[in-house]
Amino acid sequence: IIDDQYKTYVLSFERLKGKHSGDKLAAEFDRVIQMYNLKDKLVRIVTDNASNNQAAFDNLILPGFEEYFNDIDDDQSERETSDEDSDNNELYENSQLQAEEVDDDIYGTTLNAPAEQEFLRLPCFSHCLQLVVNDGIKAAGGALSSLKKVADLAKLAHTSTSFAERLEEQKYSIPLANRTRWNSQFQTVKKVISIPSFILNSILTDLKKNNLILNTKDRKILEDFVSLFELFNEATVLTQGEFYATVSLVAPTILGILFDLEREHASSNLSLVSVCEALLSSLKARFSGLLRHFEIDVPFAFYSMSERFSDPIFLIAPLLDARFKLLWLDNLQFAIKLRVIEKIYSTFVRFFSKLNFSVSQPEGADESNVAEQDITDMMTKHVDPTTKRKCLFPYLNDTKKISFDDKSKVLKNLYPSLYELSLKYLSVPATSAPIERIFSKS
Repeated sequence: IIDDQYKTYVLSFERLKGKHSGDKLAAEFDRVIQMYNLKDKLVRIVTDNASNNQAAFDNLILPGFEEYFNDIDDDQSERETSDEDSDNNELYENSQLQAEEVDDDIYGTTLNAPAEQEFLRLPCFSHCLQLVVNDGIKAAGGALSSLKKVADLAKLAHTSTSFAERLEEQKYSIPLANRTRWNSQFQTVKKVISIPSFILNSILTDLKKNNLILNTKDRKILEDFVSLFELFNEATVLTQGEFYATVSLVAPTILGILFDLEREHASSNLSLVSVCEALLSSLKARFSGLLRHFEIDVPFAFYSMSERFSDPIFLIAPLLDARFKLLWLDNLQFAIKLRVIEKIYSTFVRFFSKLNFSVSQPEGADESNVAEQDITDMMTKHVDPTTKRKCLFPYLNDTKKISFDDKSKVLKNLYPSLYELSLKYLSVPATSAPIERIFSKS
């Protein structure tokens, strides 16, 4: 963070000959940080989870879309994708989904890992979330027939001029799905079910494509499918942000998704129960270290990297982020919430005591300030919990009236010590997307 702006830089671009083993990568990493004298400035290292540290989404395809991608040329798909969409999503192309996780002992020996259950290396949050999505998709066999119709409709929209023109007359369109982005396929499903039945069915009947008509059962299955994966899609986009803190999103996001899935599972009319159960099970296993902080029953060390999410940075970061503070804990049981808050406060004191800083404090700084309190109260104001739009953090809608710059100036001028702590820990990204983004531009 430089002048209150998030920056990402490539420090080294070197060719490594021979096998890219963990030891070789660690040695090169150590050489670079020594060259730039960064050893005592590192907060955390975020890497991908695959054994060769590369991103992992090429084979993550929704059921029913396999034939779609066999018939639609990928190059044509890319040409018809907007430049902006291509720039934002090209990070994960030309790679494969792998559940294999790297033995990261090498990162512990490169630098001295912080004590008290703090880890030097953290897994990429986005990659772990994609693995949960993949586990859910594997259980989506019950939606195969309905998703196949969506894939066929998407194909028809880009191979039949008559169908495309009839949709356009009604102000509708079906976007191209992309093989390398599961949420691209997800958006295609959302777009199809947003077309009213009477409009879509009428067009298909006229074109003698009755086999593609979505019946009541299809619509119910697809609506449930979208509902189950909606927050995963939102989390994927949010946590890859470029100009704001993302590490503070991790814990609130996982709790939000967990509680949403539990509500879905308790619904008496959910058609994709097996998918919901698979997502719940995977989420608890892959993020067990984090969820254990909230006294949630989870498996222990089922995946090697899952315990890394117990790092207290995921608890302290939301507290330092004025968008969240402690509001994200409201859905916990009251007694549990109090214990978690006590844990967060203890972590805050520990982190603060280790911070080395030298700042000139303006008169009245780091003291109670009524005006600032009024601002932060407004920033954490509750919104109607019955809001119909499913989103992770509906209460954030009220914060849009206060820009990031305004919040930063308030914290910097009135609470310089807290500002220094925030600079250190909110600079850690939740995912490896920032470096992949800057690397692709380089």
